[in-house]
Amino acid sequence: MIRPNEIVIDDNNFGTHIDTMVDGVYQRTGCIPRERSKEGPTTMRALPDLPLIPRSEWSDRIKEMERTGSRLSDIRLRGNAGDMIPSLDQNGRGYCWAHSSTAAIMMTRAVMGEPYIPLSAYAVACKIKDFRDEGGWGAQSLDFICQAGVPSSQYWPMQSVNRGNDNSNTWENAKLHRCLAGWYDLDRELYDRHLTFDQVATLLLSRIPVVGDFHWWGHSVCLLDLVEPEPGSFGVRILNSWGDRWSDRGMGVLKGSRAIPDSATAPRLVTSSTN
Repeated sequence: MIRPNEIVIDDNNFGTHIDTMVDGVYQRTGCIPRERSKEGPTTMRALPDLPLIPRSEWSDRIKEMERTGSRLSDIRLRGNAGDMIPSLDQNGRGYCWAHSSTAAIMMTRAVMGEPYIPLSAYAVACKIKDFRDEGGWGAQSLDFICQAGVPSSQYWPMQSVNRGNDNSNTWENAKLHRCLAGWYDLDRELYDRHLTFDQVATLLLSRIPVVGDFHWWGHSVCLLDLVEPEPGSFGVRILNSWGDRWSDRGMGVLKGSRAIPDSATAPRLVTSSTN
């Protein structure tokens, strides 16, 4: 089911969404193709421990999750003590690739029943890029979060590029919000397009948020739900990093070939914490 105010991006209209204005401000993207040679040792895991859900079951599972309000998007809408977890906002910097993974960590916390804590994607991006406004990819930031964590906005304010935030107290707090046991790697260099989307669908139907990089968009976003816009046709609901004013409270839908990420990763578990 598509929500009434959601933007739907497909093979026919995607060109109009590459350069986007929200409240009169151009929204940058910042995702670049993954460079494995620059990743170094990682905490990556493949997907053998999560059997693929057959396509024949997708439609019924989607309907049941809609009926019970148990989709990731539903959890997001009540995950802040009954209120909505706000969208992150990259605020014009090319840091989408850090916001997508940070959003996935926040959503994983919500699925686990952890309290909402606003986490600072700028901390991840600034630390990786030495405060330069540069593009990256989702696996780069998610692997960093597995190793160092991501601090709350109390320690690194949202959208701040102040080097004074980069201190020992900040990174002690970041350890409370780490991705544990590695992350799932769904990169299309490892799998073909068909299998990659089946893996994405399996994770989303298992309520595991996915970090999706889309080369056609130059953008990385957090994937929340598998959706069925028309019978037998599937897409994904995304949580963008352009604030809540974009589309429907920051969420939209990709369908057709636009729904298949070029690279995708997902957190396995996160630490439990209240601050």
